Amino acid sequence: MLSLKKKSDALPLTAPLWHPNFRDFERLPDTKVVRTTFFINTAAIAAAAGMLLWFGYREYDNHNIGQQIAEANAQIEANSKQNEEAIRQSKQFADEEKKLTEATAFMQVSITPLQFIQVLGETLPKDISIDYVDSRINDPKNSQFQIRGRVAGSPDMASGITSSYVDSLRADERLSKVFSAVTLNRLDRDPAGGFMVFEITLKIK
Repeated sequence: MLSLKKKSDALPLTAPLWHPNFRDFERLPDTKVVRTTFFINTAAIAAAAGMLLWFGYREYDNHNIGQQIAEANAQIEANSKQNEEAIRQSKQFADEEKKLTEATAFMQVSITPLQFIQVLGETLPKDISIDYVDSRINDPKNSQFQIRGRVAGSPDMASGITSSYVDSLRADERLSKVFSAVTLNRLDRDPAGGFMVFEITLKIK
């Protein structure tokens, strides 16, 4: 009879499947299909190209803005010269128009300053002296003559003489055709002497 043996006893004894691993993984070449450094380099190049494009666009935009500013300044300077010339001509025209208006108003006044002074000399009382005559005939709507003078006598007497003189001016036939109102503006004591100072306004019609 054959003797039964264990299966383990029938297998021959062999060396175990093991050996030491002496590989230096840091020094071994990268055997991947696409290396990691490729992705890193590509990302770095793309970032650098993007920054370069952005910087170039900014420089181009700044250049365009600079050109627009230069053109605007040139336009402003040209318009400024034209504006200054227009202002100068406008002022010159206004001055000439003012002279023409004054001359027209002077010609339209029915009495000249010389004629007015002549009438004053003919109607002036002996107690009154005229110091100043002012004619304002530039504005046709507000033309007038002003008389400033002195009257002798006490305050009451001077006041009476001045009032009578104003009435005589209002009643004068030649003056009544020219003036719409004769007004005594003031009657004050003259501090420099024993006189009363008066001011009379004659408004032209």
